[in-house]
Order: sequence, then structure tokens, then C-alpha cells
Amino acid sequence: MPDQYTEVTKKNWGSRLGGSIGGIFFGILLFFASFAVLFWNEGRVGISETAKAAVPMDATVLQQNAPKGQLVAASGPLTTDDKISDGQFLKSGSYLSVRRTVEMYAWVEESNSTTETKLGGSQETKTTYTYTKKWVDSVPNSSNFKVKEGHINPSKKYESVANTAPTAKVGVYSVDPNRFSMPGSEALALTADTVTLPADGEIVSGKYIYVGGFSMDDPIVGDVRISYNVIPSGNTVTAFGKLDSDKISPFVNKDGQTLYEARMTGFEESVVAMQQEHSRSLWIWRLVGFLMMWIGLGMVLAPLSVLLDVLPFLGSLSRGAVSLATGLISFVLSVVTILVSMIFHNVVALVVSVIIAAAVVFYFFKKKEKKQTPANA
Repeated sequence: MPDQYTEVTKKNWGSRLGGSIGGIFFGILLFFASFAVLFWNEGRVGISETAKAAVPMDATVLQQNAPKGQLVAASGPLTTDDKISDGQFLKSGSYLSVRRTVEMYAWVEESNSTTETKLGGSQETKTTYTYTKKWVDSVPNSSNFKVKEGHINPSKKYESVANTAPTAKVGVYSVDPNRFSMPGSEALALTADTVTLPADGEIVSGKYIYVGGFSMDDPIVGDVRISYNVIPSGNTVTAFGKLDSDKISPFVNKDGQTLYEARMTGFEESVVAMQQEHSRSLWIWRLVGFLMMWIGLGMVLAPLSVLLDVLPFLGSLSRGAVSLATGLISFVLSVVTILVSMIFHNVVALVVSVIIAAAVVFYFFKKKEKKQTPANA
């Protein structure tokens, strides 16, 4: 049976109305901020526009005549001569990076609320708190739980750790692994050859070090399991950056964007992937701008629905109508803002739009003059 606790709270109509009126100002701010977000988003240039200008090169051979400061896409093995570990259980190996994830079996609080509007405009909110035990990386602070008794989480025995090799190379060119975005992270298979177990630890399924009193199939609160993700030395990559003698450094374009990364694909495939990532980012921010506008308008009109909540069915109808109307308005305004922003940020499109607008105005003035001339005669 679920471990639950239910709390019922009530809010009168007056305080609800006051709260909704207080939200008008924030709604107005959110509404106007959405235009700024949409305008900014359309002006962003994807890093792929910089990357496609890179000069492909073989990183396994030192390029004697290559100009210093040139943006390159260097292909070769990403390696390190260093040996790193997590400093505790993992034995040192040829890894570019090591990430140790420590999860603890702990109490987790989840809440679910349902609100009912009563005749007269008051609201009754029923909140159900459910307590379950799960493996979690970030252990909840049980002192903040609604019901603390019987749901106490101890402190973690170990913490998550991330280490990076001090040095790395792509082919014969040095890169800074602390600034260089490196691909190829993979789960590390755990064996007696790769890890040193704590006294009360065991390897489970080659994925985890389990530290506890019983079994990972039947854990108790406070038990810990540890897993590792590493970037092994030796993956073939395409590295983007600025050529600087025998090293590749971060390349900064005229817009201040930094390109310093490696991908486990060829030059053309990497550029296409960057374009796709930028396109996804554009649509995400367009959605964010639209939602900001929709929520902002909804907050401005919220007092109307609260006023009508004196009769709950009227408030419900009003809330649905307001949501639909503000959604449609926000959609239209978002589309118009996006189109105008695209034109504004594109010099050619802006010039063409100005010329077309001027031509239309000129046409209507001429047409008006022709109509007035016979009348004056």
C-alpha cells in the first residue's frame, strides 16, 4: 500500500482575486519579454555557419605550411598519454575523462494536487504526498519533507566525481581537454581488473559497485551503487578549432561564438549535425517565446475568470474561452514577430522588403493622383 499523506487547504475568493490582480504586472512583463526572446532568437547564427568555413586537414601529420590562426577541421585519433581514475575505486587507465555517478537508495517525496472551486469563488486544494524509495543521484533533504517521521535519508557515503586528463592530442596536435568538447562517452564495464572494491562492496552485472548490507535486488535506504562513464583514448574524431603551430586552440568568430569541439563523424556530417542542432534550438526558443506570450496574456486576464468563479461553471467557461483566445492571439503575434525578426536580421530580405513597401506606397500615391487630376480639370 502506498505511503501517503493528504492535506486539504482552502483559499477564499477575496485572496484569490487579490493574487490574480497582483499577477497582472508580471503578466505584462512576461508578454513584452516574449517579443524580445523571439527577436533575439531569430538573430542567432548557428555555429555551423562558422564550422563550414573550416579547412579539413589530416591531424596525423604536422602541417608545416598551414597559416597560423586558420580555422581547421582536423581528423585523427583523440588520445592522451595520461592515466586517470576517480581517485578511489577505479584503477588508473587511458581515459580522457572519467565520470563517477553515485546513487543512493533513498526516500523520495512526490506531491499531486487537485483543486475544486466552490460556490462563492473559494477554492479547496487537496494535496497528496506520496513517499517511495528509489535510486537517486541527488538525495532529497528529508528535513524538507511534509512528513519527516519514517522518511529520513542518511548522508551519502560517497559523492559523484568527474575527472579530466591533463593533456590530450588530436593526431599530433595538442588540445586543452578542460576546454575542448570531447565525444565518445560510454559506460565502463566493471571487473576486478578495472576497480578496487571497498570492504563491503561487490560488482553487480558488470555495471555497478554495490555498497550495502544486503543485496542490490533488495536494498535498504542508505545503500549505494556506483557506475562509471569514460571517454577512452583512441577514438577517431574531427576536431574544430584554430590552428596554432602544433596545437589546436579555441576559435572565436566575429559574433563572439567559440568553436572548439570534436565529433566522431567526418567534416560534412559534423557540419550537418551542427545545423540540425541549431534548427532544434531555434524551434525550442520559438516555443518558449510563444508560451511566454500565452501565459503572460492569461495572467493579465486571470482576474476576469476569478471574478466569475462566484458561480464556478461561469468561471470555468471563462477560463476556457480566455485560454483559447489568448492562445490564438499569441500564435498569430508569435508568427508575425518571427517573420519580422527574420527579415530584420537578414540584410538582403530587409532591403527587398523596404523596396517593395516603397513601391507599394508609390503605386497608391500615383493612383490617387490620377483619380484627382480629372476631377480638378
